[in-house]
Amino acid sequence: MLATLLSSTLVGLDGRVIRVEVDVAPGLPGFTIVGLADAALQEARERVRGAIRNAGFSHPPRRITVNLAPADLRKAGASLDLAIAIGILLGSEQVTAAPGRIALIGELSLGGEVASVPGILPMTAALARRGVGRVIVPAEALAEAALVEGIAIIGVRSLREAADAVRRRSRRTSRLAPRRVELAEPSELSAAAASVAAKAASAMTSRVADPAPDLAEVRGQLEARRALEIALAGGHGLLLIGPPGSGKTLLARTISGLLPELDDAEALAATIVASVAGEGPIRELRRRAPVRAPHHTLSYAAMVGGGPRMSPGEVTLADHGVLFLDELPEFGRDVLEALRQPLEDGFVSIARVGRATRFPARFMLVAAMNPCPCGFAGDPSGRCRCPVLSPERYAGRVSGPLRDRIDLWVTMGRVAPGALIAGREPESSAVVGARIRAARDVQVSRAGRLNGRLSGRALRVACDLSPRTAARAVAVADLEALTGRGMERVLRVARTIADLGGADAVEVEHLDEATRYRSPAARVDAREAS
Repeated sequence: MLATLLSSTLVGLDGRVIRVEVDVAPGLPGFTIVGLADAALQEARERVRGAIRNAGFSHPPRRITVNLAPADLRKAGASLDLAIAIGILLGSEQVTAAPGRIALIGELSLGGEVASVPGILPMTAALARRGVGRVIVPAEALAEAALVEGIAIIGVRSLREAADAVRRRSRRTSRLAPRRVELAEPSELSAAAASVAAKAASAMTSRVADPAPDLAEVRGQLEARRALEIALAGGHGLLLIGPPGSGKTLLARTISGLLPELDDAEALAATIVASVAGEGPIRELRRRAPVRAPHHTLSYAAMVGGGPRMSPGEVTLADHGVLFLDELPEFGRDVLEALRQPLEDGFVSIARVGRATRFPARFMLVAAMNPCPCGFAGDPSGRCRCPVLSPERYAGRVSGPLRDRIDLWVTMGRVAPGALIAGREPESSAVVGARIRAARDVQVSRAGRLNGRLSGRALRVACDLSPRTAARAVAVADLEALTGRGMERVLRVARTIADLGGADAVEVEHLDEATRYRSPAARVDAREAS
């Protein structure tokens, strides 16, 4: 007998509807899966066989053929386990299905428990767009799937419950489940299976501490605090340079407490990325902007995405948020160069043999580095013992094109002990965060996006330069030998400074302040060229 069901799999960040066709026919016993299934899906044969037997059903001693359509689409993961198992029960007439379109998503254990899989949200959304009325998902992913409107969600914990949800089992084929030795609760097994993807996704990643430290904890670094406020308000790239202990990492850790909450569209996009990355459990939309802080030993694929399952990388996990790279020169050259396209375009394209996908990567880059390998170049105490030209070679690990994509450069010196102990109390995260939110609201209402994404005519209209300010901008471009991209970045920063000050147009003082945050290397090159 032939049974046909619907399920879904992941392709990048998108769910794709899969038609699972199960043919249970007379002949020599066998179990074949066709339709470009990956290794994890081919192993579903053993999981399904054990789950059916240990859930109290009978695995039919017949020739079983499972076709996953469309046949030219690569399928990966274990999301089709439950649909395959129910298809075998329907094809062997152990379960009779109720009328109506129903889909199933979930991974099976050998004991018949149903475990969650990454990407429940986009897969359920794909089924809803196809017009499916009901979808059966693991109980622990019920809240995540319920975020999709217009479709009935049924949560199940076992294959037996899934069979009952499809239709009541036939009495003549039911039998008692075989005896088992349980050394762990089924719920613990399910939780362990659900956390595998999350642990793998975060193996090379450390997150900014939660809760974030208050900005008032950063003392004696007024210029760096101001630069961070400008960067967050307009979505600009920021690089902090200073010796160890100057407060670079502490300043970066305050970012999550300064960013405003995501709007509905951004929260949905961030939640889909978190779902695909296996960062569960997900019970509501992720309103908090993501802040990612990967270690400098991560690989190229971990940064931009890819791998056998075309998984999203750090640039996508930081979409609509911040990517913080501590010890910037210690990252691999190929890893840093991979940031150039997403910083400019807001997405990253990945092509493999027979597959291509595009991941969103609209993130803000914040980086920190020491001025030299020992960290004390330029320190008044003379502690630096690096060889001659070593600081220049160390800074040269960051290429010129990547430097040109960083809007604000700040050098942080050693903070005097008096400022740390008895200095004036600086502004808190609540005060600065309110100014950042207000500036962002102005930008979105004016141009529909942050200043960091403006270019061309839209940027010129937003700046509304007077003849005096325009002449000053031309003089600055000549003095600094700015490229076209460099000039646009100065104007973007100046526009954000004006927004923080409540000004309708960019004035000369805004332009001068933006120029002070230019790359030190760019200034040196400009002087040498002149």
